This record gives sequence, C-alpha cells and structure tokens, in this order.
Amino acid sequence: MDTTGTSRRFTAKGLARYDAVVFLSTTGTPVAERAEQRAFERYIRAGGGYLGVHAASDTRGKWAWYERLVGARFTRHAPGTARATVRVEDRTSAATKPLPAAWARTDEWYEFDRNPRGAAHILATVDESTYEGGTMGADHPIAWCHRYDGGRSVYTAMGHTRESFSEPDFLAHLRGAIEMAAGRARFNCAP
Repeated sequence: MDTTGTSRRFTAKGLARYDAVVFLSTTGTPVAERAEQRAFERYIRAGGGYLGVHAASDTRGKWAWYERLVGARFTRHAPGTARATVRVEDRTSAATKPLPAAWARTDEWYEFDRNPRGAAHILATVDESTYEGGTMGADHPIAWCHRYDGGRSVYTAMGHTRESFSEPDFLAHLRGAIEMAAGRARFNCAP
C-alpha cells in the first residue's frame, strides 16, 4: 500500500503494481493530465479495481469516463453533518456484511446527479426520514458497486468526518470495500 497526493504515479508501470486504487475524498479532477487519465483507463480495462470514498464523486472536470466509473456525480449535500440511519441492502458483501441492518451514524449526506440503481448494485441507502435536508427521496443510495469497462468499482459516499476513521463499523466498511475493489473478496455487483 502506498499513498500519494499527486497523479504522477498514474502510468502503466506505476499502476501495474496495485490490485486497487483508492480515491480518498478527492475532488475536482483527481487525475488532470490526459496521459495519466489514459493510463488509469487502461488499468481499469485490464481488470484493475477502484474504490471511491466520499468526495471522489465530486468531479468538476471533463472526464466523463471517470464519472461513469464512480457511478454518479455529487451535486449537493444536506447542510452540515447529521446523524442519520443507513439501511444496508446487501448483507452479504464484504463491504457491508459486518454492519448492522440499520446503521445510525453521523456524516455529510451526499446527493447525486442520478440514482445509480439499475446501473450499479446498491450496497446501502440513507434513510432521508432520519435527517433534515435530503431531496433524493425514498431511494437514496449511499454505497454501491459495479463492473465497469473491464474492472471493479466500489463507491461509498460516507467518510466526511474525521471521526469516521476511528469508527469500527466504518473502518470495517472500508476494509471490505477495499477487498472487493482489489478482487480479494466476492464481487457480486450486478445491478
């Protein structure tokens, strides 16, 4: 495992070392140079894995391929952070198996330009009746996975707060999502 704040490692040789790439709250255009984008696209097409966390869906550039890899693009969030209930839909995936069916937690609740249901396998939704300001309605996916362009893609909109990264259930969610993206856990992600 390596970490970097630069996309210079996004070359065929640089990416070949990894089973999965995690975009941890990246925003804007996470890989700006076209040559680096092409290298990442080839990596996914060759069977690579991707995990997007929280702001990884907050893209502002002209990279439609990446937005399709994520599955939906962030548009807004309810004001501040709020305690809400996450409803785990898939109780068998590595990313959700250790979680309670109704998971109460505090986060910044993202909304998207489209509902990924139908194009992605929904792992969990957020129950808008348990917090103020949600506008996606009764079906508000918050974590999902899908096969995309030859590779594996997992996304979770959770992870805004610093406290998330010391929360045992959230860490179990991330660990399972990484295992799925890396091909180390069952990837049953058909819509």
